[in-house]
Amino acid sequence: MAKDKILSAKLKQQEFKTKSTQLKTQKIAQLLEPQFQQSVEIDDERPLLKISNFKEYLPEENVQNIINLKLKQGPYKLSVTPQTTYLAGESGHIAAFNWRHKQLECEFDVKEKCYDIISIAQRNFAVAQKSSIYIYDPKGVEVHKIRECKQATKLEYLPYHFLLAALNQNGQLTYQDITQGKIISTYRTTPSSLCLKQNNNNAILGIGDQMGVVRMYAPNTGTSLTSMLCHKGGVMSMTFSRDGNHLITTGSEGTIKVWDLRTQKLQSQVAVNATNLALSDKGILAAGRGTDVVMWKNCLIGDLKTPYLRYKASSMICDIDFIKHEDYLAMSTFDSYEQTVVPESGEPFFDTYEQPELQNKKQRLETNVRQLVEKLPPESISLQSHRIGTIDRTSKMIIEKEQKRQIEEQASKKIKKQKKKMRGRNKIGKREKLKELERDQKQQVKWQEMLSDALRVKRAEKEKKKFETKLLDRLEQMSSKEFIRVVS
Repeated sequence: MAKDKILSAKLKQQEFKTKSTQLKTQKIAQLLEPQFQQSVEIDDERPLLKISNFKEYLPEENVQNIINLKLKQGPYKLSVTPQTTYLAGESGHIAAFNWRHKQLECEFDVKEKCYDIISIAQRNFAVAQKSSIYIYDPKGVEVHKIRECKQATKLEYLPYHFLLAALNQNGQLTYQDITQGKIISTYRTTPSSLCLKQNNNNAILGIGDQMGVVRMYAPNTGTSLTSMLCHKGGVMSMTFSRDGNHLITTGSEGTIKVWDLRTQKLQSQVAVNATNLALSDKGILAAGRGTDVVMWKNCLIGDLKTPYLRYKASSMICDIDFIKHEDYLAMSTFDSYEQTVVPESGEPFFDTYEQPELQNKKQRLETNVRQLVEKLPPESISLQSHRIGTIDRTSKMIIEKEQKRQIEEQASKKIKKQKKKMRGRNKIGKREKLKELERDQKQQVKWQEMLSDALRVKRAEKEKKKFETKLLDRLEQMSSKEFIRVVS
């Protein structure tokens, strides 16, 4: 009988929990109905739909993850992963903490201006500081310093290619392989660039400038792949959709536009003066303007008239981003870090093959090794990503010619190492003299070739004139009858 009583008590508890959760979900659904959303407008005079309206009906886990941290050394830039949050203040304050367990991982002050921060492989993170780019481990210890990238203001990380892209103040874009420590390519973009964003579908980078133009770049091309005139003013921020087919931009003239990248045509727009954009996996768009964050649910379909949600921050918003596979929006302001709930924003299904954050230490080490083995080459980045994995139908002759040409170009670019000679024979003055002699010899060869060509032309003209004079003399000697016979 005791066992039956225990079972009955457990069943009653489960029934009570299920009923309470059903009631909570029903109340949240009622709050998020379109009838209630009609009062959520962009005008400041209308009432707002705040998180506090349905905060009472949320589970305890979600309520605990609503964070509001007061900071002093702002404004801050952020980078969020499914477990940790990385913050970099403009005055040099850098911090990383686990937002799930509310544990501080590292905190230090570099006493130098920081422009951007981003998380990279193996839970490390890169910070764009005033002098150069620094890479730190999870405990805050400096691991590497990239001296080649100076005055970098924007950072992006390509996880499948292990490439760190940096854009500096002069508009120079550099790709660096973090596994080898080598710079793969550098490009000279427009010096008036304002934002940098990655297309997660094909790993192509988009750069928006003050002229309202968005240009796409890849590490294996010398110039931009495409360019789009998106706004009359500067492009303040932009983001790509999860499938890579849509681009959302915000301009300084006060408009948010949704573009279809397949046709490069405008799909929809709304008049909102926003400075930051973020797009969730489920297609919810968040736009930060001043101290407010306005959200739209069906922006990719073209519905930008009725906002889905609105949030009021404590101060001016500097950066926003959605947390992957979670219903949270992270925001960094001038003097705080805030994290709030956004229902139906995260993708609940994730691939365990690509999520090392939810694994233990041993499994994480195995995934790191596997990812290094399966690293994609930079040549695989292109606009037509669907061609990767297909059969190359070009003939062997063309492929061999291209390979020979590449080998010849690489051999011509290689610098010949000078042999070490006896003492006194390898001085700088003698090296310069040898170089001058080589230049003179090359010029002599060129002049000789030009003279020989000119002499050949003169000889051909002389022979032609001799032949013509002979013909004229013969025609004068011939009689009229013979001339008619030759002509006929």
